[in-house]
Amino acid sequence: MSEPVNERDVSSPQTEASPPLTLRQARERSGLHLAALAAMLKVPVKRLEALEAGRYDELPDMTFARALAQSVCRVLKVDPAPILANLPASSEVRLGDIDRSLNAPMPARHGALPKAAAVATPLVGRRLSWPMAFALLVLVVAVVLWFLLPAAPSAPTARVVSTPVPAAAISEPVTAEGDALGAGAQAGAEPVEPAVPDAGRIEPPAAAPMVPPTASAASTPAASAEPAASPAAEPEGLFRLRARETAWVQITGASGRVLVQRSLQPGEVVAFSSDFPLAVVVGRADEVEATLRGQPFALAPHARNNVARFEVR
Repeated sequence: MSEPVNERDVSSPQTEASPPLTLRQARERSGLHLAALAAMLKVPVKRLEALEAGRYDELPDMTFARALAQSVCRVLKVDPAPILANLPASSEVRLGDIDRSLNAPMPARHGALPKAAAVATPLVGRRLSWPMAFALLVLVVAVVLWFLLPAAPSAPTARVVSTPVPAAAISEPVTAEGDALGAGAQAGAEPVEPAVPDAGRIEPPAAAPMVPPTASAASTPAASAEPAASPAAEPEGLFRLRARETAWVQITGASGRVLVQRSLQPGEVVAFSSDFPLAVVVGRADEVEATLRGQPFALAPHARNNVARFEVR
């Protein structure tokens, strides 16, 4: 006879809900798509699928799986306690026996010398490490520089001392110049000697020669005034601007180059004969006189707020 089958034992596997089904059911109950949940948690969809399907081997570890399940429960607003209780526990990491790990002897390398032999090996041996060799090289270079650097400033000192040697050559032109000055003084003193005894006779001729130098001196400023008057002549041009008082002008040629952009002083004139048409801007237009091809050019019709803007063709 067959033994009676316990109804509770048969039905318990069917009614028992696994954590993945619980997570899936909670998500489906909230009406949230798996891709939307993955976007909210900022995790790949495959990891959520693995968590709901119970494929924990596709996840990094159980710690990550439990944290992800807790985040899903937080988004779905369900109690994470029963779900976390049914998840496999995260594996604990064993650090091992500390005493044994600290007291364990280091494995001897192949071909390494025993401890006593290593102590007995001299410092400067055939297996000298490269840091030690580099340190010795730096020490040698420092010693060499220590002895060479103090002697370096002596060379410029010797050169400085040797430069004043041609002092005799320098003194010769000075002596020659002194002789020339002395000779000139003597030459200038010689005409004075006859003037002392004959002072009565020299006075009338001295008064007469004073007139020609005065005339020449008067003619010299007149001659120098003529070249000075020539630069004062106003420049010629097809378009001219003359400032009665301080004004400001900006003139741009057809090529786009700014020809003038500055202040004009009282009486100053600027003229232009090329690069037409000209774009002209005049500040304080009431204090500026304009001439175009020899004819007066009125600035008032082009002025606004005492600033004239116009084009000259």
